[in-house]
Amino acid sequence: MKNVNKASEFLVYYNQIKKEVSTMKQMFLLIIMIVVVGCSSEYNRGTYDLYLIPDDYEGVIQVIYNVKNSPQLQREGKYDVIPVDKSGMYRTSTSMYDYGSVIDQYYYVNHKGDRTKIDSLCVNVMGTGGYQNEQGEETHYTKIEVTRSVCGENFRSNGSRR
Repeated sequence: MKNVNKASEFLVYYNQIKKEVSTMKQMFLLIIMIVVVGCSSEYNRGTYDLYLIPDDYEGVIQVIYNVKNSPQLQREGKYDVIPVDKSGMYRTSTSMYDYGSVIDQYYYVNHKGDRTKIDSLCVNVMGTGGYQNEQGEETHYTKIEVTRSVCGENFRSNGSRR
């Protein structure tokens, strides 16, 4: 009789452990799925801007957002297209809302519209800023700097201000 009680106690204990392990496996699989989906999502936070820069341009580029009577940014896939003018500026009525990792792309564009990818060592991301006018309207901007002549890790980190 004593062996039967021990056997039944063992079975109860074994079934309890089996349930806990099953629950732990399910939780582990759920966590793995959340991590995988979150990391692979194409909607991760970041800036997805595609800069189209005149072929002969070298210097600071400023994009000013939320400017009345200016064009909205166009889209190319998941990227906002920023066609920079020869003075290094672009104004858009689109409000600036992207933040996070910089996942931008930079291209020189010739007079025919052909694009040449700019090496990341030739781009310095200077940052963003903003201000508010007297009417309370907010304007934001992004600045980058591109070069053809001094590409390198130092330029990417510091730009032309050494």
